[in-house]
Amino acid sequence: MKVTILGCGPSQGVPVIGNRWGDCDPAEPKNHRTRPSIIIETNGISILIDTSPDIRTQLLASNIETVDAVLYTHVHYDHIGGIGELRTLSFLAKRRIDIYGTFATLDTLQNNWSYLFKSDTSDDAKLYKPVAEAHPFEYGAPFNVQGIEILPFEMDHGICDTTGFRIGNFAYSTDVVELNDNAFEKLQGVETWVVDCLREEPHPTHSHLERTLEWIERVSPSRAILTHMNFQTDYQKIKALCPEGVEPGFDGMVLEID
Repeated sequence: MKVTILGCGPSQGVPVIGNRWGDCDPAEPKNHRTRPSIIIETNGISILIDTSPDIRTQLLASNIETVDAVLYTHVHYDHIGGIGELRTLSFLAKRRIDIYGTFATLDTLQNNWSYLFKSDTSDDAKLYKPVAEAHPFEYGAPFNVQGIEILPFEMDHGICDTTGFRIGNFAYSTDVVELNDNAFEKLQGVETWVVDCLREEPHPTHSHLERTLEWIERVSPSRAILTHMNFQTDYQKIKALCPEGVEPGFDGMVLEID
């Protein structure tokens, strides 16, 4: 399995508009962070998690030409803002793109971007055909994407729930401030874990370094990668604070997983 971290930044990216780098050294390329998305490639299948507002640039940068399915964690803009690119992905795949989310997530996507889904919706010239096929899931119930088993689990984002995903020995947990025992149960045995760590100081909707390291110690993956880092989180500084087996992610980072 190959996992590419397309973007590991926060909702505003790094730098923030206005060329604001905060505590991040602008001379360090790994401090340049786009909004969060990853892509998983395994057994000839490409599964995208979230369509960030930067997804077009991210896919071009990583030379990704086809996507077979999209998993959505939740409906915040930094995770869905590039949903319109499903049109191009559908054109390249020559079929509708299968997308997966909770009932609430899919309801929001279908109501706000109905032209992507409904066969009876198009503009007057009938230029836009539906490009997405929605598939709801429930937390804790595994589902299958073209032969790949996905286990979704519920996480607490402070202001809403979000979905973590486990695929074999890999798990992805972005946008989370608290994990309950059920989530930790789903994470047991994970070898590689990409997990939220916004900054060093506590935050009401995201985990911070101390808490994330406590989670990592409990799950005990062989390798943990920090994601969703904001402009208070300098790459080299946070790397120096990480114990063995833990490291900050960066845009374009590739993980090879057995």
